[in-house]
Amino acid sequence: MEALSAVRARRRQALCALVGAPVLLGNNGTRPRNLPINSLPFRSDSTFLYFTGCTEPGAFALLVDGACTIFLAPPEPGDELWHGEVPSIHARAERLGIEHARPLGELGDAAEAHAGRLLTLAVPDPAITARLARLSGRRLAYPASPGPRSLVDAVIQLRRTRDAHELAEMREAAELAGAGHRMLMRATRVGGSERGLAALFEAFIAARGAVTSYHPIVTVRGEVLHNPDYPNPLRDGDLLLVDAGSESVGGYASDITRTWPVNGRFDGRQRALYSLVLAANEACITMCRAGQRYRDIHFAATRMLAEGLCDLSLLRGPVDDLVESGAAGLFFPHGVGHLIGLDVHDLENFGDRPAYAAGRSRPLQFGARYLRMDLDLEADMVVTIEPGLYLVPAILHDRALRARFGEQVNFEEAERWLGLGGIRIEDDVRIRPPTEQGGEPEVLSGRVPKHIAELEQLIGSGPSAEERLSA
Repeated sequence: MEALSAVRARRRQALCALVGAPVLLGNNGTRPRNLPINSLPFRSDSTFLYFTGCTEPGAFALLVDGACTIFLAPPEPGDELWHGEVPSIHARAERLGIEHARPLGELGDAAEAHAGRLLTLAVPDPAITARLARLSGRRLAYPASPGPRSLVDAVIQLRRTRDAHELAEMREAAELAGAGHRMLMRATRVGGSERGLAALFEAFIAARGAVTSYHPIVTVRGEVLHNPDYPNPLRDGDLLLVDAGSESVGGYASDITRTWPVNGRFDGRQRALYSLVLAANEACITMCRAGQRYRDIHFAATRMLAEGLCDLSLLRGPVDDLVESGAAGLFFPHGVGHLIGLDVHDLENFGDRPAYAAGRSRPLQFGARYLRMDLDLEADMVVTIEPGLYLVPAILHDRALRARFGEQVNFEEAERWLGLGGIRIEDDVRIRPPTEQGGEPEVLSGRVPKHIAELEQLIGSGPSAEERLSA
């Protein structure tokens, strides 16, 4: 495999060729949590990381005709005492395979030499974005005004598909997160807690030198889609939803969701809804081929779920009408997935532009309007496939929705299902080239159990979270 430094050099050359102008990229800086010495966890800006591999806070890179100069903070007096030996900026640049290195203090003069032509991008750190705006003379605001359209579109074009290095990292991230999911399945038992399982997952990832790719969702309230808290005990009859991923060393994300019964056995209603979601998950994965429109995958999932909900007397009427009106969205109130790469929702800092083809916009139906992507799939894209079914009290008790969908949703029957929570099954899927294994999708998270028999065999079969974390 080609050296990663050479791959990044080619990326920089391609970017310059696409925009035809000098480009200044900035990395996030460190930001204080309370005291200046106590900072928030640092994460490099993903575009800066993609083109440089540099993880130093506050670094900048100037690209001119494909050549790169990186601007780094020189070692300070006292660094050896507080931080250990710090190599010179030239040694650090050499490790990255970057041609030229200059101290940060010279950045202003270097930018001035390209006044009026310099293109740049906003980053999440407001102080760095403000500096980039001053140096380039451009209006920037993260995420509302990310930068010139030509530069944004060039970055999207280069980052939207994965090369061999990126795919290797994404397989690594999926394998690590998958091992964490399997451990949590073994550790689940009645009497445990959400907090214990969440702590166990994070400890498992950290002990292997990695970090989570987002704040893990570990909840028996699965109807709260991005539930950030862990206050609940694990009770007999609960379904536990775990949405958790890890980052590779190079910053690539995994994003995996599984749902399972706390007591190790699906009851009748849980089994019925889970089987529907699983069937939709598997059918949609088979559709993940080059040339397939992603929106059609979403509506295929919606149609399958609507048919099953009709069989369970939760919906009524022709399936096409239930999908078209948005009635099915009351139980499936989100999109079927998104791009994934250096960010768990990759490139979403640029809004809908990376994920919606020209002339396409978000659907209007209830639920479907949260679809994050409408592209024709390309070889070596990686996407998530994550259908779900949820019994959300706020939706089912909404007077306007009851009036609008009263003929299509059996609200009286749905009331009897409240308390079940939510079920989501999410996998990370690479779109293979048609010439590779016939274009069959590659499921990066394929080793994480999701069939009922294998889940029931695994749940509760190992030490609990409390036993694993006990001193």
